[in-house]
Amino acid sequence: MNDPELQQKAELAELLLHAARQLGESLEPERVYERFHELLSDVVQHDGLIVSSYDDRDDIIRAEYVWTEGEVLDASTLPPVPLNRQGGGMQSRVIVSGEPLLFNDVAERVTQPDGVYYNVDREGTIQKLPESGPAGTSAAMMVPVKDEGRVVGVVQVMSDRGRYSSKQLEIFDGLVTQMAAAVRNARLQQERRRLEAAEAAARAVAAEREQAARVLDAVGDGIFLLDQQGVVRLWNRAAELVTSLRVERAVGQRLDALIPEWHALTTRISIAEDGAMARSVTLPLRIGENDLWLSFAAVRTADGVIYACRDVTNEQRLEEEKTDLVATISHELRTPMSAVYGAAKTLLRTDVEFSAERRQQLLEMIATQAARLSQITEELLLTSRLDRGDLPVEAKPVDVAGIVGETVEAMGPHLPDSAEIEIEIPADVGAASGDRDRIQQVLVNLLDNAVKYGESPVKVRAYRTDAGVRICVADAGPGIALADQSRIFEKFYRADPQLARSPGGTGLGLYISRELAQRMGGRLDLSSELGAGATFIVELPQA
Repeated sequence: MNDPELQQKAELAELLLHAARQLGESLEPERVYERFHELLSDVVQHDGLIVSSYDDRDDIIRAEYVWTEGEVLDASTLPPVPLNRQGGGMQSRVIVSGEPLLFNDVAERVTQPDGVYYNVDREGTIQKLPESGPAGTSAAMMVPVKDEGRVVGVVQVMSDRGRYSSKQLEIFDGLVTQMAAAVRNARLQQERRRLEAAEAAARAVAAEREQAARVLDAVGDGIFLLDQQGVVRLWNRAAELVTSLRVERAVGQRLDALIPEWHALTTRISIAEDGAMARSVTLPLRIGENDLWLSFAAVRTADGVIYACRDVTNEQRLEEEKTDLVATISHELRTPMSAVYGAAKTLLRTDVEFSAERRQQLLEMIATQAARLSQITEELLLTSRLDRGDLPVEAKPVDVAGIVGETVEAMGPHLPDSAEIEIEIPADVGAASGDRDRIQQVLVNLLDNAVKYGESPVKVRAYRTDAGVRICVADAGPGIALADQSRIFEKFYRADPQLARSPGGTGLGLYISRELAQRMGGRLDLSSELGAGATFIVELPQA
């Protein structure tokens, strides 16, 4: 090997090293192609340059960068060329062989029927050869682009005059190798940036979803999403609280399997189309042992139906209480007011001479019914104070035997002659902690309730326990049904809601009694069986 050959190799190595540095600075494939063309222009004369990719999945060659006669053209305007695996066509031959080729007889080759050839001018006009005329290109060099030994493209440079040499092919091949490496690096950088952007977008979406989930969990209404098959896909914290169904149990399950009444409910819930105003409807629902009233609104979306539900059980019960109040007070006030009005009108008559005894009877009737009206008023006012929580209750020692005896004695004149009350209280029962007047009020309510609804004898007994002192009021009446026992302490509740068979009353006595017992640190319970009477048990702390 002589010195000129060494000089040429050194110059080529320096050129390729310079090209590697220049091409490696570009992080966009399009910019790499442009920089490659600039470097090529300095060392190889050419009138056209095409960089094409090859996809072995469909055997199609597609142009990616096109320069001809001083103009860069839109590569997408060039038609894709199918690979000829028999080696016909210059690009196909390079891809199939995987070797760089030099053609100084292009004009003759395009006349052969073994390939597809095009000519593109600077305006981007495409002409198929040789049908449109002779080729304007005289010489071409074509070099495969490889990735890990696999051909993934081809680069061709063309000249309309002169010939190319093997030395120029060597330089062209080296530059293409550097360009291919730079393009792979640029695409790797592009993919990395795409993945980073995708990851950032995914994190942003996840953050939005997390924020949305926090918002959904913070709202007071239960929110849940059912897909087209009725399967729960979203179940927020409020939905858990309303239904007592944990999110782990609900999500992924059909709602009608979790709530048997759901299918019947859906026929009564109006579902608004996406974007329309949803209308709410309040419906009863039993979940487990709980009877609820829920307000539902629903909107259909592409993912299914979004439901919003709110527990309005308290509001519904308040409405029921208002209705009960009106019905009860109307009924309870009518009788005494009619009696008072009738007796007063009778006494005011001037055409009748009343005996002293009859006048006394009418006055006693007015007094009795007025007392009844006063009692109703007192119960309503006391209930209101209990609801507001502004009723003061003392906690002092109260002699249990003494308060029971005093209460029974005080009620004696007001009880019917058939009423019989038996007291069984040991002398050592001791004292309870509470408010004397409120304890007596509770006992009056329980004794009055036992006499009205039960049968004699009514037995009152008291005894000490480890927790405190218990006072029991038991009657020998028909007892209270199990269904009524869970509601007997509610405001205005009457075991006979039509008020047809039960004695008069507002339905507030037992509610007041339980509230007073609780405010004194105790409780009021019921034990009863049908046909075996009822026993109300007041338990108070020991003094």
